[in-house]
Amino acid sequence: MDIGNWISIFIALIATAAVVVTYAVFRSSTDPVVIVYADPDIKRPSFVNLIIKNIGNGAAHSIKFKPTRPLPYEAFSIKVPEKMPESMEVGPIVTGIPFLAPGQKITLTWGQYGGLYKYIGDEPIQVESQYYAVGKTRFYSRRLSATSSLDVRTFERSESAEHGHGPNLVKEFKALNKSFDSVSKGVQQIADRGKS
Repeated sequence: MDIGNWISIFIALIATAAVVVTYAVFRSSTDPVVIVYADPDIKRPSFVNLIIKNIGNGAAHSIKFKPTRPLPYEAFSIKVPEKMPESMEVGPIVTGIPFLAPGQKITLTWGQYGGLYKYIGDEPIQVESQYYAVGKTRFYSRRLSATSSLDVRTFERSESAEHGHGPNLVKEFKALNKSFDSVSKGVQQIADRGKS
């Protein structure tokens, strides 16, 4: 082979690599990516939500979830409880989701730190999301997947693990009410002494 043939082969390889890179960039900008993650509830500080979200740029169809083990269901307890929470037997993780638009998310109230930690422990649960990206023609679709990790230990020292604002405010109001009662009794005693 002469040098002209080698140059032709080299140029063909570069063109093939460019096509592969262009296709990969195109897919990453048009494919759906469905993830599952835990997130603290801002409005209810001790609660943790389970979020299913399509973070990709394409619509996801026929979404199914395959966790490495069942997820907990309504694991409500701030402190680690003695009783094990129930396993999830209903909801989108179990039944799947027919369609998620780009950026769309589904939020489920999942539980509180103690209950979730009792069920999950120190070993995170991996959740594989399997779904289809449908092309412009309905006859062409690709099966895709993404894996997420659910680990509640990240919330150990957060407000999700503590009592949150609600119970703390109640304690503060009770203490304030006791102080007010003491002051009120003191004023009443002084007023009674002044009358006699």
